[in-house]
Amino acid sequence: MTMLPIWVLFVLLVVVVPLLVTGIQVLVRRQWPHLAEGEHNDVAGYLIAIVGVIYAVLLAFVVVVTWQQFSAASSTVGQEASALRGLYRETVAFPPEVRERVQADVRDYAAAVVAYEWPAMSRGEPGSPAVAAVLDRTAEHLATLPADTAIQQAYVAVEADRFADVLSFRSQRLDFVGQGLPGVLWVALVLGGVVTISFGMIFGLRSTALHLFMTGSLAATIGVLLFVAIAIDQPFRGDVAVQPAPLERVLSDFSR
Repeated sequence: MTMLPIWVLFVLLVVVVPLLVTGIQVLVRRQWPHLAEGEHNDVAGYLIAIVGVIYAVLLAFVVVVTWQQFSAASSTVGQEASALRGLYRETVAFPPEVRERVQADVRDYAAAVVAYEWPAMSRGEPGSPAVAAVLDRTAEHLATLPADTAIQQAYVAVEADRFADVLSFRSQRLDFVGQGLPGVLWVALVLGGVVTISFGMIFGLRSTALHLFMTGSLAATIGVLLFVAIAIDQPFRGDVAVQPAPLERVLSDFSR
């Protein structure tokens, strides 16, 4: 579903499915016209209230969890960019040739992540060899930083911490690749939606137009929430995805 264009997914869940539901509702009323009398409304109303509450809690839980995951992935990218900025700026204590070497590593890392790793993540691939190569080179350069003075010794420790932060945030970012809600939960959402809408269909109403409007509105509401959950389920995939803007700003701010 996440591979569909975002507008196709929206039309499918918010327009096509409700129209299909209202069409089925018309057939149900024609096949069993006595349902419009509403003799069963007391029992049906009691059951739909229970089913509706259970499904609403499940659907709300899914939307909140997917949003939290999406937000956490975005925050991790921002923290990664901040660690890169610290790694770049805290080279001031070292000689120009050493400083320029580490600063070039920072720019190369940001460029490699944007150019290679982001497309790889959008395909569900965890990481890029090009980025790993830059990290290996950076580690070698940091290991040879001069520590001739107390200030340089302090900055070497700071640079090591910043580099460790970059590695940690990159690892966290890659952990989000391929993550998503388990299939069994999506099955529960779909079946729960079908059951909830089905109870709405058998609820007795004399007005056909009002019944169609209520059932269609229920289906559209469920469709909107499912659309949101599906659209942001994979933080780095699809049309609604976390963008590398913080890393692109590192490139623009430190470009020569």
